Amino acid sequence: MYKSSYFDSGTIGISRKIRSPKTDIGKLKPRNIFQNSIYLALIGWLMWQCANPVSPTGGPKDIAPPKVVKSEPPNFSLEFDKKRISITFDEYVSLKNPNQQIIISPPLAEKPDFKLRGKSVIIDLNAPLNPNTTYTFFFGNSIVDIAEANPLTNYLYVLSTGDHLDSLAIGGEVISAFNLQPQEDVFVLLYPTNNDTVPQDSLPYLVKPLYVAKTGANGIYQLRNLRNEPYKIFALRDVNSNYLFDQPNEEIAFLDSIIFPKALSMPQTDTTLIDSLLTEVIDKDSLFVKQAYSDYYHLLMFQEIDSTQRLLDEAIFPPARFLLTFKFPAKNPKYRVINKEFPDNYRDWRFEEINKTRDSIMVWVKDLELDSLQLEVADGDSILDTILIVFEKKGDDAKKRGRKKDEEDEPERLNFKGNAKARAMELGRPFRLTFVNPLVNYDFSNVFFVAGEDTLIGVFFVAGEDTLIGAPFIPEDSLKRHFVLDIELAEQTNYSFIFPDSSLYDMYGLTNDTIKISFLTKQYRDYGNLFLDLDLETGEFPYIVQLLDTKEKILQTKYVESSGNISFELIKPGKYLVKAIQDFWPNRQWDTGEYLKKKQPESVFYFPAEIEVRANWDISESWSLP
Repeated sequence: MYKSSYFDSGTIGISRKIRSPKTDIGKLKPRNIFQNSIYLALIGWLMWQCANPVSPTGGPKDIAPPKVVKSEPPNFSLEFDKKRISITFDEYVSLKNPNQQIIISPPLAEKPDFKLRGKSVIIDLNAPLNPNTTYTFFFGNSIVDIAEANPLTNYLYVLSTGDHLDSLAIGGEVISAFNLQPQEDVFVLLYPTNNDTVPQDSLPYLVKPLYVAKTGANGIYQLRNLRNEPYKIFALRDVNSNYLFDQPNEEIAFLDSIIFPKALSMPQTDTTLIDSLLTEVIDKDSLFVKQAYSDYYHLLMFQEIDSTQRLLDEAIFPPARFLLTFKFPAKNPKYRVINKEFPDNYRDWRFEEINKTRDSIMVWVKDLELDSLQLEVADGDSILDTILIVFEKKGDDAKKRGRKKDEEDEPERLNFKGNAKARAMELGRPFRLTFVNPLVNYDFSNVFFVAGEDTLIGVFFVAGEDTLIGAPFIPEDSLKRHFVLDIELAEQTNYSFIFPDSSLYDMYGLTNDTIKISFLTKQYRDYGNLFLDLDLETGEFPYIVQLLDTKEKILQTKYVESSGNISFELIKPGKYLVKAIQDFWPNRQWDTGEYLKKKQPESVFYFPAEIEVRANWDISESWSLP
């Protein structure tokens, strides 16, 4: 037996019988057979429409969600001992993504079956419920009407197998530790602290939680109808949907301290709101949540660094270049040729370049006669993979295009590019040249450039002649792929560079055509400047202060170790963000957390307002950081 502590609210449906008109087929006259056939078909079509719910057409658009008119047993029932729950609505409904949307807390030993019958949702329980336990069925946005798919947002059905309903609650929000953005569709897990069989630190790895909630679009969560006991709380982006922290790519958040549920503190005493509308209201109004919950718990979500290094990808480029990409920055990336026919003493067979973040290696093979390489790739002593690199030959490429191998192609030319965009060059940065392949022979003594309108300067260097100008392009790297113009660019000045034919050669013998590069530098008045007066209240830790665009791309960075003024200069007009990272482990980068070591991610702060920079304008702001 069960008894109800609350009555379901809603209107009572009134039904009546509708008699269908009868037709005596035997009395139909022959001349009316065609007319009466249409009549019978119309009746049949109308009866079929009555038996099959469809979306209505015409009239104003239906925007109202379904309403619960009855549930069996009633919502908030006590001493529940049934195997089936039925919830009836005022219109035909369907279930949308029930496995993702519907959350049952505490989780059941076996998943129930959800069925539709008429205007009712039927829940068949496949395992006995625990005694003296309050269960909540949170439907999210799974219940929608069939007409316009209007969702009944966050409907909550509650029952108890005991003689009372647990009534305490916990609320808060889950945000990204890195950018403070709300995290949607994240599970929030509660564990009682009285588990004597599993160490407390191992709970999220080995034990399913006693209570589960899911965050909404604004990252807000609420756990209701809780027992009065202490808990540990976690947030989990559950990749494999098993309520366990058991995948390296799963994100987690945790609090170090034990928390206690409390009674809801409503701004207004309205039991109807508490019982039926609270879930929907707080999902939309974060201020309401903070008022409703005396303790409001912020959970900072992060992904741990997976210590298992992997080779993610290998990409091959003509004529004999390949790129190895690792999952994480490699401490000591290595690769070894294991071709049997590869000479043991053939050590100087390539050039290589490791990128700044040390998570990729570009390799240029010197011998163009090599068809393939079999490589063993490692990071330190850990062998990651064995791969086969197959190079595409020029004749093979012609065959793919339907051409004969001996047909002569246009000779390949050396390609390079500068960092001026759309013939415009930003101030505050040098002009750079980047080549696809390393250069082995370059002569800038024949390169000419025009600065302004009237000055033609031959750029060259002859040893012992001090009056001549030295070559302005100097290499930035040992491979000779990146060159920088070693002069300061003047504002609003035209620059033109002429590279004569065959003045540059790369490692594959490719050389350039005559190339001209021109650009116009901008004016200082095209930019604005931002000056920040920083107050580091404790001065205990340094800060990484970053200027970001609205998509959070890092534009400029300052490292600050004490209170004082910093400046971001030559900023293009637009809207910007300023972000500060408390460098707790002083390594000039943001560090994520690690659960088992009780290591929270480094704290992140954003300047409270978006900053609009105008051309030829200075902006001054003050900012206090803890």
